[in-house]
Amino acid sequence: TLVPVYIIQNVIISEQFAPLIGINIRTKSKVTMKFEYKTKRDLSLNVSNAQITEMLGTDWSVDVGFSKSNLRLPFKDNGRIITLKNDVTFKLTMSLTDTRTILRKIEESAITNGNVNFQLRPNVSYVANKKLTIQAYFDYNTNEPLVSNSFPRATTKAGVKILYNLAQ
Repeated sequence: TLVPVYIIQNVIISEQFAPLIGINIRTKSKVTMKFEYKTKRDLSLNVSNAQITEMLGTDWSVDVGFSKSNLRLPFKDNGRIITLKNDVTFKLTMSLTDTRTILRKIEESAITNGNVNFQLRPNVSYVANKKLTIQAYFDYNTNEPLVSNSFPRATTKAGVKILYNLAQ
């Protein structure tokens, strides 16, 4: 009788490029732009039932922002134009993520799990002084499943944050 020394049940290959493509730009006029494309793949071979599970993921993200001092507001106070002396920072982040799990057998393959996720997050931040920062934000997130046993979801959040730093 032959007795094996090693019993291999699963073989896993994992690869990830994070980021595969990345560009980050900042100009003299305080404009920032960032672009990233990430990809990930995990392959799992189950030797006992001869099937491969493949988990794929791609992620696109774009950030755009700028900072401005002495920003004039479109409001007037007693006939005077209101000007914000300190920096006001505007930032917009968008991302699209596609994840899917594919079960591959010898005669067929099928998507068993996965979704497409989109996020949109603009915000405005104002540094009033060294200790006080005021931020207005909006966060929109939608999730579209790739399989029929899951439901699409969307969430929206918006608000104002007041950050007070107690440190010196």
